[in-house]
Amino acid sequence: MKYLILGLIAVPCFPMKTMAQPVTYPAADSVQIAANRAPEKAIDGLTDFIFYNLHPQLNRRKIRSDETQYIKEWAAIKKVVSNDNLVYERDCGRNLNNNYEWRLSKYDSSGLGQGRNASPLSSPVLNKVADAVFYGRHPELDYRRIQPIETSLASEWLQIRRAISSLHPCY
Repeated sequence: MKYLILGLIAVPCFPMKTMAQPVTYPAADSVQIAANRAPEKAIDGLTDFIFYNLHPQLNRRKIRSDETQYIKEWAAIKKVVSNDNLVYERDCGRNLNNNYEWRLSKYDSSGLGQGRNASPLSSPVLNKVADAVFYGRHPELDYRRIQPIETSLASEWLQIRRAISSLHPCY
């Protein structure tokens, strides 16, 4: 390493690698944090949770390298999850230590006292996940809107959306 000597102080001329400092997150009830600060383990865990809700027949087994459609779907889900759709929030008071954990920023509101007219599929984040999976299966649609007469496509999207539907873990 080369040094520039100024008086009695030696200053490195080239950046030195520093040891990684642990990241601390603010203590608040719910904090929106850029996904690039979320640990990869948390992003992968939420991606796995959604993917295996979509494909329960896999029994959480690892995806094989020849299962390209599953690989594409998992990657599409991860992209949505890691795209600023995470919050770091308190674990609902179930733990006396006041721990925080990574969660999706929006969940479906079904069963949360929103009234009979509330849509049970209200999460924009889960809608984006359903879009990513659906359009990954149908690249020929080029992300265009499903037309009212395309009932089989609409049914397929709704089936995907319902499979990944989840209530906020605190309710």
